Amino acid sequence: MAIAVPVADLRAQPHTIVQRSSAHPADGTPVGPPHDPLQETQLLYGEQVRLLSHADGWAYVEALEQPEFTHAKRWQGYPGWLPRSALLRWEPLLAPTVVVTEKWAAAWQDAYGLHPSPWRFALGTHLLATDMGGQLWKVELWDGATVWMPRQAARPLEELRRLSSTQKRRLILRSAELMVGDVYFWGGRSPAANGDETQTGVDCSGLVNLAYRAAGIDIPRDAHEQFLRARPVNALQPGDLIFLSERANPRAVVHVMLYAGDGAVIEGPGTGLTVRRLPIAQRLGHDADSLAPGTVVEGQTVSFGTYLP
Repeated sequence: MAIAVPVADLRAQPHTIVQRSSAHPADGTPVGPPHDPLQETQLLYGEQVRLLSHADGWAYVEALEQPEFTHAKRWQGYPGWLPRSALLRWEPLLAPTVVVTEKWAAAWQDAYGLHPSPWRFALGTHLLATDMGGQLWKVELWDGATVWMPRQAARPLEELRRLSSTQKRRLILRSAELMVGDVYFWGGRSPAANGDETQTGVDCSGLVNLAYRAAGIDIPRDAHEQFLRARPVNALQPGDLIFLSERANPRAVVHVMLYAGDGAVIEGPGTGLTVRRLPIAQRLGHDADSLAPGTVVEGQTVSFGTYLP
């Protein structure tokens, strides 16, 4: 099956998500939704899932494009429940050719941009699209419909594969920067979108996963799994990952940040806060030159990892 809505919540149990909080602190900054432990992750339009069972309008699936280890102590697609209405039968002829590289990409019902489409596609969404003269993408949808999207809103996956490591690192950071200021959302893996009925936002690993996906690089969903599959490094380059462990277990990773270069990190810090860029020294008490794998910060052990040469 494939996801047939812009963003679908994957839940630990077949229940709807806790609604967005309307509370704001004194300075007017949105705090976002409360922590909801049943929220596992989010899936974007077109992502493949394996349908395992269904009941009462809900489907229990394995999210094949989000590798996960912790639930079953083996590598599998992320398991969970989502509304059965969010799925359509997967069609191999609709294999994606592009990935959305803007925060949200609008679409039109016609090639002249006269009739807006209700469709919007999130950063990191994979689509089957044909280049129309370097100005538009003609996008084939799972239900057989066609929409048109601005050419600058997406890039060919094949083109991204050919980029140099330096170019990919720049694209990863550009994508992460798009989400700076978005509210933190536990289990979130989609850029914030005001006025949308679906709760959107990212957690720490959702931010990293999306930033890499928009650069054409698929990595695991959660921080611990990202740590397990990353190549350890001793020195950071822009776009590399900084991991923090549990206080009692240096090998159990619970948080991930992107190294942004120039001594800064980009992270989704936690419920009630927003995605931010800040100096490593402010965040971890060590500047970039003195921070090293094995450093312990307030009981948490630091590790470095990369998915790039």
